[in-house]
Amino acid sequence: ISVVDVSNPSAPIQIATISVGGSPNSIYVSGHYAYVTNYSLSSISVVDISNPSSPIEIATTSVGTSPTSIYVSGHYAYVTNIGANSISVVDISNPKAPIQIATTSAEAHPNSIYVSGRYAYTANYDSNNISVIDISNPSSPIQIATTSVGTAPISIYVSGRYAYTANYTSNTISVVDISNPLSPVQITTTPVG
Repeated sequence: ISVVDVSNPSAPIQIATISVGGSPNSIYVSGHYAYVTNYSLSSISVVDISNPSSPIEIATTSVGTSPTSIYVSGHYAYVTNIGANSISVVDISNPKAPIQIATTSAEAHPNSIYVSGRYAYTANYDSNNISVIDISNPSSPIQIATTSVGTAPISIYVSGRYAYTANYTSNTISVVDISNPLSPVQITTTPVG
């Protein structure tokens, strides 16, 4: 991974690089740590970035096959595993000793994850849908709903009562009303690009 000083947005400067795992695919920064998915090693790395010019990998732990996306919320990291069609929950309360505490099935090729409150939302590339996963008990997550979106959703973002997906193959963005997590509804799709 690279650390880039953006204090001057017109002249960003790379100040450090560190090797992690294999095929790093996604990164999430929380506090003094960066959490990185290692696609080819089916693991995540924890990197201490308290000194940005000298990041240090302090831990790794195994997750499902081919992790592609990570989201940190509180003491947990939530990871999509496209090779296993699953979600991993990793307890990161001790960043030096992260441990996978649960997995749950997801739809085909969960490529992106976003956590909001007691729910995790995944964009499922090969299923052309999103999943809603109840994470109120992190050691026992459960998929509670799905709804169709555009073709090949590759990314998801949640804001308020809506989830937004970027749909790779259909060149669209979908808007999904998630005010009732048990029954999400796509309300519109618009072309982009």
